Amino acid sequence: MRMLVTGTASAMVAIAAVSGLVGCSSTPGNTSATTSAQTVGMDASWAEAYNNLGDLKAHSAVAVRGSFTRVIGQSSIKTIPVTDFEFTVEQVVHDPGNIVAVGAKLTVRQTGGLVDGVLHQTDDDPLFKVSEQAVLFLKQPEPGLFYVIGGPSGRFEVANDKVTPFAPGGVKFTGTTAEFAAAVRNS
Repeated sequence: MRMLVTGTASAMVAIAAVSGLVGCSSTPGNTSATTSAQTVGMDASWAEAYNNLGDLKAHSAVAVRGSFTRVIGQSSIKTIPVTDFEFTVEQVVHDPGNIVAVGAKLTVRQTGGLVDGVLHQTDDDPLFKVSEQAVLFLKQPEPGLFYVIGGPSGRFEVANDKVTPFAPGGVKFTGTTAEFAAAVRNS
């Protein structure tokens, strides 16, 4: 069941109030957006959070398994830093619109980034790491650009062929990548 937490506007206000940023520099090609001596946590209230695979599937454009291969760049939306990551698709888990394929390189945008040598990231949804493997439930707000739905509830870690939820209050699942794909298919 989908849980409404608070409005997206309140998340943006909370992030802007905490960060108080002026601008972000672009860092295309960097291998990591998280190499910083100092980290500033940002609070966010997620407009939607998901606690079952059926709702995640119903509200996403695609679900894919793969890995983050590089940082494409960093910018800001108003005063909120964002980082664009390249995500290489190794398995398409859910794609009713046939918009991605195995081997595709997707641009996944996430709130947070380096500003003047300081890392700004959401406390419960830290920035992705290059080489991190994950299953992501994604929306596509514009062609070629994706974001994870529900913040950390649409993000799953993959290690040694095991899938586990990133968000402690999200979907309850632990199993292999094949078991996860079957669970999504059957949800």
